[in-house]
Amino acid sequence: MDENKKDTGRYVVCVLVLLGIFAIFGVQLINWQIVHGSEYREKADSTNQYSVAISPLRGEILDVNGVDLAINITGYQVVFDSLYMTGENSRETNQIRNDTILKLTGLFQRRGEEWIDILPITLDANGNFAFQTGEDSERDISALKDYFRMQSYATAQECMDVITGDNHYKCADLSNKDKLTVASVRYNMEINGFNAKTKYVFADNVSQEMVAIVEENHQKLPGVFSETVPVRKYVNGDVAPHLLGTVGNITAEQYKALKDNNDTYYNLNSKIGSGGVEGTFEEQLRGSPGQKIVETTPSGAILNVKEVENAQPGETIYLTLDARLQRVAAKALEEAVQGAEAASTNRNEDVKYSGAVVALRVKDFAVLCAQSYPTYDLTRYTEDPAYKLEILKDNARKPMTGRALNGIYPIGSSIKPAVAAAGLQEGKITGASTVNCIKKYVYSSNSDDYALCLGYHGPLALNTAMAVSCNYYFFQTGRDLGIESLNHYLERFGLGEKTGVEIPEAQGRRTSPETSEKFNQPWYGGNILNASIGQGDDAFTPIQLATYAATVANNGVRLRTHIVDKRTDYSRETVIDQYDSNHPQVMANAEVSQENLNLVKESMRGVVTNPRGTAHHYFGDYPIAIAAKTGTAQLGTVAQNIPDHTTFIAFGPYEDPEIAVAVIIEHGGKTQFPANVAKAVFDAYLRGIGMEDIPKTNPDGTTASSAPADSSSPSSAGNGASSQEQ
Repeated sequence: MDENKKDTGRYVVCVLVLLGIFAIFGVQLINWQIVHGSEYREKADSTNQYSVAISPLRGEILDVNGVDLAINITGYQVVFDSLYMTGENSRETNQIRNDTILKLTGLFQRRGEEWIDILPITLDANGNFAFQTGEDSERDISALKDYFRMQSYATAQECMDVITGDNHYKCADLSNKDKLTVASVRYNMEINGFNAKTKYVFADNVSQEMVAIVEENHQKLPGVFSETVPVRKYVNGDVAPHLLGTVGNITAEQYKALKDNNDTYYNLNSKIGSGGVEGTFEEQLRGSPGQKIVETTPSGAILNVKEVENAQPGETIYLTLDARLQRVAAKALEEAVQGAEAASTNRNEDVKYSGAVVALRVKDFAVLCAQSYPTYDLTRYTEDPAYKLEILKDNARKPMTGRALNGIYPIGSSIKPAVAAAGLQEGKITGASTVNCIKKYVYSSNSDDYALCLGYHGPLALNTAMAVSCNYYFFQTGRDLGIESLNHYLERFGLGEKTGVEIPEAQGRRTSPETSEKFNQPWYGGNILNASIGQGDDAFTPIQLATYAATVANNGVRLRTHIVDKRTDYSRETVIDQYDSNHPQVMANAEVSQENLNLVKESMRGVVTNPRGTAHHYFGDYPIAIAAKTGTAQLGTVAQNIPDHTTFIAFGPYEDPEIAVAVIIEHGGKTQFPANVAKAVFDAYLRGIGMEDIPKTNPDGTTASSAPADSSSPSSAGNGASSQEQ
């Protein structure tokens, strides 16, 4: 009986204990669901949403026939995504990021591959911190100290103490080598705005082998991803590099300016076009970004990723350039400049030989070729760091100077057709009136106030004066006109005026009292003599010379010079905008009658046909009728012995002009050098000579005008069609 009572007591105790436990759970459930239910539901429902931009494919650039100039190919980069490398608190987040950086850089070091490092601090031979030295180091060191609010005299060690301390990257317990590695990456992450919306590009142009290694170690590298990205490829890098421009990382200054202008397209990891077509048409080429929404819990765990807007690729731009003609012009120009240098007796190291050639289609002033020399290979420049450094440091030859559009030069006697047109229109000369050349032209009663012709030509009319390039004749014509009247016509012909071409070009200048004042020089009435023969302060660009020649050929109507033929969508199927060559834009009229223009053109034809003509030796027996004018611009004094600049302008065929050409050889000395370049361009364009060995396809064998990469997939981006003053 006692045993039964004991058992019953045990059961009662167990039941009471169980009831107590259930009661506790019940109370807690009531607390959770009823008392604090709304609070906990709000916390459970609380999530963070981030809008993340999806980068579009950049539009491509082709020549007029669809030959690739700038296209997209598949590249690889390694990026950090903040959403996957954030801990429960700042210290845990720092630990995750620092550990990940050290593991990742270790993998890169074993492969001998580089990552982005802009920290201007290094380790010296003793393993101590030291500032880097070099051209840009002082600027970078100053920026570093400003960023961390340090005194300008702070040492490298003091900088690293602050950077690696608890207020920043919390890696002070690491070795100096590891501190430097972490700090270099974290610093760049920070100044590039790394956050939930903006990924950080750890390494660009990564090899496929490195991508595979990163993927293999994915579990050990939280937040590290390899991505396929479109990479700019200049497949015909020797064709017009000065006109194309480049694509590179956006600078802090560019980003700030765009942000101040409310342009939200860019972040500090963005690429942006610079110079030439890439820079001018950045807005059309860059495309429109897409958007995805990333939803996370308050602790950072990703709940959902939803793409809400597709990225739209940029437009494809077809230029008016003919890549094959450009190559012919480039080769001829190189040979001419090198020939001029070899033929010169001047061995002054300060004299640098260079040049430019521009050819326009007379019908609509489309740029058919525009080449500068020295030049460079844009493919190598963007892909070979050593080559790029060599080009950037070549301050003597300046291969990156685009002389065709931005070099300004005195043009010598090439100005004389415009002077003749002005003289005819203003009634100062006629086709039959003569001037008696006695070589020495005395400007005033002072016999020492004079200018010289190169010969004693005797009495001569316009045709002969133009053919033999008589300075005396044009001294008198210019003097009779006066500087104001002369400059009025020079302006109408486009000399000293921007041509309207879509990419950056220099203004040039005309001799005038205002120009003299600008250079703090007195103005003399006799300055008109120099202006009448293309000397003095006259300085024009090669593209202005070509526009001027085309204006004469086009019966005095100056059209807008242009380099863009059309813009299409990325697929190249839908035309967005096309230049109407049948209705070109008129910039100005020379205000010279057709009768007088015909006299000018006849005189330019005489430069070729007259046995005494300055271009007779080069084009006298040419099978196509060409009209031309040579020019020589003297530089410095006789004692300085600086070789003259030589110029050549021409158009043809004479009766029905199709093409106008302008060439300038800096220090060319002799007319033969620019004339040879012009002949090569005429041969190629009008006769097909010199084009035989230039392929009509892209370097990879694909046919011009074929479709580009699939714009919906960056991974398929590789499948596309394949001033200086003188």
